[in-house]
Amino acid sequence: MAGLNIPKPSGNEAWAAVAVILKRCQEPMVLVGKRAANPGDPWGGDAAFPGGHYETNDGSLLDTAIRETREETGIDLSKVGKVAAVLGIEHPRNAPELNVLPIVFIVDCNVDAVSLSGEFEYVKWIRLSDIPNLDRVTMVKGNAKRAIVVGDMTIWGMTRRILCKLYNMVKNGELNVNVSAKPLN
Repeated sequence: MAGLNIPKPSGNEAWAAVAVILKRCQEPMVLVGKRAANPGDPWGGDAAFPGGHYETNDGSLLDTAIRETREETGIDLSKVGKVAAVLGIEHPRNAPELNVLPIVFIVDCNVDAVSLSGEFEYVKWIRLSDIPNLDRVTMVKGNAKRAIVVGDMTIWGMTRRILCKLYNMVKNGELNVNVSAKPLN
C-alpha cells in the first residue's frame, strides 16, 4: 500500500505483526484478547492483539497481520478493515530479537470476532476513553508493573505500550478514528 512505512522482513531477522483493531463506534473501541494459557508459550495467559510471526509465504507484514487476525478471531481485515496507521517497531522485553510491527486497522461498529482459534481464551472490545481509568500499578508475574486492568485481563509490557501509543494518537488528533472503514483492495 502506498504511503505506509511497512518494512520488508529479511531472512535473518525474526519478525511479527499485530493488528491493532479500532472499532468506529460512538466511542472508539480497541480489540484485545487474553491468550490461552499454554506452558510452551512465553506469552500464554497474557493480553495481546491478534497477530503472529511472519511467514515467507505471507508476502508482507500487512499480510501477516491480516492472516493472523483471520485465523485467531475470524475477522477478515482484507474485507472489513482499512489501514489507518503503522506504528513504530516494538520489541518484547523477553524476546528483544523479535521485531513486532503494530498495524492499526479501522473497522465499522458492526464488526465483531466470529470465531476463536484457541490462541485466545477470549477477546474484548475496550473503549479508548476508559484506558486512563484502567491504568495502574499492579502485580504481574510476581512484580509490580504498570498495567491496564480490564476484569481478569491485565494488559502490560509491549501490548500496553502499543495501546498507550494508540490512545495518545487518538487523543491528540494524530489518528482520525471517524474515517470510513473501506475494505482493502
